[in-house]
Amino acid sequence: MSNWTRFMAGFDVHGDQQSKPACEVFFKFMKDWKPEIRVMGGDLFDFRPLRRKASEDEKRESMREDFEAGMEFLKRMRPTTYLLGNHEVRLFNLAESDNGVISDYAYQGVKDIETVCDSMKCRILPYHKRKGVLDIGKLRVIHGFHCGVYAARQAAMVYGSVLFGHVHTIDLYSLPGFERRVARACGCLCSLDMEYSSMNPSTLRQANGFAYGVVNKKTGMWHAWVAECINGEWLIPSDLTKYE
Repeated sequence: MSNWTRFMAGFDVHGDQQSKPACEVFFKFMKDWKPEIRVMGGDLFDFRPLRRKASEDEKRESMREDFEAGMEFLKRMRPTTYLLGNHEVRLFNLAESDNGVISDYAYQGVKDIETVCDSMKCRILPYHKRKGVLDIGKLRVIHGFHCGVYAARQAAMVYGSVLFGHVHTIDLYSLPGFERRVARACGCLCSLDMEYSSMNPSTLRQANGFAYGVVNKKTGMWHAWVAECINGEWLIPSDLTKYE
């Protein structure tokens, strides 16, 4: 099995809104799985005060704990690739704006993230429909650009075989065709009951989980599993057997 490389991908930590039990399972499994490719799939931070629809109370919140929690996760995971999500891209956009001192603080936050990633030789990909796509053999990884119950179907139609987060759900859609096209929504590592979604019943679909798998270095063939927490218990299948 020397041609096979192991990978692992975590999505949607959301800084101080992370699910600490889910994150601990993620890191314990990563220690055992020993993935060569480690992907932080976006929304590492929450940055609530920067939301377009942030309440006045949210706008007055400090982002210090949120930022520190996300940075701690980043340093602990040591990803090989970090895909920006729609939450942290707010900080990057603000750093490039002309909003005076606020932009200066955002710029410093961006530099801190980039410095840590540089020290780990982790490349950062933007939140972008084209540039924010990571290829692992014949499998792609994105943060996610679609929402709702058809997100996996839409992702499969656009990106083919792809792993993504963004919607915080665990879902799968296999698109009919001669080429293999399977999209997987990989769950999240954050709380399932964040305050700003507490009155949205559609979020009851959300689940804690993460993705991991193997890719063949020569052929690009791949297989992925999604670890899922069901009623407080984690189901993590992980076996690869080759029959001659």
